[in-house]
Amino acid sequence: MAEIARPAAPLQFLEPYRRITSTGRFIPEIDGLRFLAILSVFVYHLSGDVFRHSPQGYSQSLGSNWFFLVTQILNIGVPLFFVISGFVLSLPFAEARRNLRRPVSLKKYFLRRLTRLEPPYFLCLLLFFVLKIVTSRGSASVLLPNLIASTFYVHNLVFGRPSDIDFVAWSLEIEIQFYILVPLLASVFGIANVPARRSMLVTLVLLATAVSRFASGHTLLQLSFLGYAQYFLAGFLLTEFYLSDERRPGKSRLWDFTSVAGWSLLLALLVRGGATIQWVAPWLILLLYVAAFEGVTVQRFLASPWITTIGGMCYTIYLLHNYAIAALGMVTQRLSPAGPFSFRLIIQFVLMTPIVLVISALYFRLIERPCMRHWPVDPASG
Repeated sequence: MAEIARPAAPLQFLEPYRRITSTGRFIPEIDGLRFLAILSVFVYHLSGDVFRHSPQGYSQSLGSNWFFLVTQILNIGVPLFFVISGFVLSLPFAEARRNLRRPVSLKKYFLRRLTRLEPPYFLCLLLFFVLKIVTSRGSASVLLPNLIASTFYVHNLVFGRPSDIDFVAWSLEIEIQFYILVPLLASVFGIANVPARRSMLVTLVLLATAVSRFASGHTLLQLSFLGYAQYFLAGFLLTEFYLSDERRPGKSRLWDFTSVAGWSLLLALLVRGGATIQWVAPWLILLLYVAAFEGVTVQRFLASPWITTIGGMCYTIYLLHNYAIAALGMVTQRLSPAGPFSFRLIIQFVLMTPIVLVISALYFRLIERPCMRHWPVDPASG
């Protein structure tokens, strides 16, 4: 399988803000897809902040506002991340099963998680814990149990709701459950017969979707891996595609059309709602991710340096953006509070996005990026 190399001669000033991978391999389309996922989540939370700062009765004008309705389903960004996680984490196990790389060391696998993702996360929790106390949003005695539960990724389980310290951590708790299960789930790639392996993967996605429909009626189950397993397993199917011998080296503009039509269809189905979308979404997202690799224009866009750099910082942006939006909104949301929703959201996006990016870039460069190096083993690597 041919490696996808880091873009030639990237803009020099972007280099300190580019992600460091554990293997040195860089798949630009994946960071491009991370960009789409974090953009979706950012706009979703920004629209919520615009709505919270609206005058009484403002919601009555939004019932048939298509722009508003689309922003309310952009939490699909979290499942978009889950599919990416399924791909990224299963890929080395699948490659090992096919003798494309050495077997994965479980010790290094879990140590990598502990040293790569936990320090930025723990520091954020501590900062937000102190911030809530200083701003009188809670007392230390009341918030301390929430901090402890969030630190050990059990807030969803213990309290039955997202973290009181950093709301977005609810999805990270689901991610860690998946992370623990990956070595077991990835044994499916040990099935040598290709049709049998792919049939098993398809069956697992369908079964996981059925389980998630049951879990949606139970808060604790919904806020667990069982509520979203189908998206992670769709990422396994993306790995199957990525390693497939049937992949063609050339790109096709037909996949560009598929991408545009597919994203439009996904948003339309999400706005419409209903049980159908739960069955369709994992497969449609999988198709869109395949298009990211196979399209001409879409691949070029997703692999561009600015897009991949921002996408590579998605973890930091995800951790920080909600607090940044809330803090900035206390000032910026005073602009035209009763104006049209689309106008207000665009104004807030223009005002807040550069500030959130600067804050995130600094945190990424100073905190997250150093943790991407193999500092417990080889500080000079990467």
